Amino acid sequence: MPERYVRFFWMLVALTWFALIAALVNAGFTPDYWLLHHLEGAELPYPTSTVIVFALLGTVELVVVALIVRPWKLRRLWLRLLIAFALLLAWSVPWMLSAMHQPPVHGTHLLWLLLLDVGLLLALCLVSAASAWRALKRRRRPGAPPPHH
Repeated sequence: MPERYVRFFWMLVALTWFALIAALVNAGFTPDYWLLHHLEGAELPYPTSTVIVFALLGTVELVVVALIVRPWKLRRLWLRLLIAFALLLAWSVPWMLSAMHQPPVHGTHLLWLLLLDVGLLLALCLVSAASAWRALKRRRRPGAPPPHH
């Protein structure tokens, strides 16, 4: 694949990262109503350390998924998408199970994981359908050699 596709992919990863950071920073400004209710209206400080921890965690998750998938290498892309989806889904389950009464930054991280899961699943479906279509076209081509078994 040409170098420009690789650069374009990493630019998309960077833009996704900026959107994630913006969402986490914004979630830090959202009041934690459950905690406010238990503290009887006390003023809560901005959760800087929580935002930083989840920003770093989101960065690692995004880079790991990007390095597993490597979409510029088309050979067995469906397999890499499947592996990344399965790993990310397994990583997301504990976050989903612990989501009850969590601060908004935690909820934003969970939403990020779910969006990444859905994106990988959609990409897996599209790549698998395209791969199956190409394989069917090759088999139906007149004069094509029979498939090797």
